[in-house]
Amino acid sequence: MGASCSSPTPRSLPTSVPSLPSFPDYTGAGILFVEGPVVLAGIQKYGRVLVGGKAVLSGLGGRKEPTDTDWLHTAWREVIEELFNVKQLPAGLLQELRLLGPGQHAVFTSGYVLAHLGFTELTRVLVLCKQHGLTSNLYEKMPLTITDLVMNRQCSSQAEIGPLALLPVQHRVLISDQFLSDLVTYRSSVPPK
Repeated sequence: MGASCSSPTPRSLPTSVPSLPSFPDYTGAGILFVEGPVVLAGIQKYGRVLVGGKAVLSGLGGRKEPTDTDWLHTAWREVIEELFNVKQLPAGLLQELRLLGPGQHAVFTSGYVLAHLGFTELTRVLVLCKQHGLTSNLYEKMPLTITDLVMNRQCSSQAEIGPLALLPVQHRVLISDQFLSDLVTYRSSVPPK
């Protein structure tokens, strides 16, 4: 992994919430974490994959809940739930995450708001989660780097998002039949953990 996966020095948080675009009719929201040529993705509906379902890579985000105050609330709640398999965010964490803002862009398409942030912000998220005492059954020790986030994840059939991956962002990705065959061979020859 390149230098962008190391633990950069996190930026200071701003003292006020940045101006937030309004999308009153949104139905869901998420955050796409992109750095240079790669994007963070995860295997969606992991429990279904384990019983023979198709493994589908996706980003982080989901549906609006009645208690969400706006799309940024939805986006951060979903990101933390999916990264760490938690149902409740520690008091104060959401407010600090909101200070990171919606990133460079917030795009509204078909009811879904997608914000774009970089790995510097994602690293800051990891630090904030640890500072707020968040724990996760997916990690022995809460990750503080992108490398730890991806490589030290212990997947659970109870988690919505399974393994995480860094994918190329500039090109449409198709997996070759030969590589899929290699993965099947590997899975059948290595006992599950």
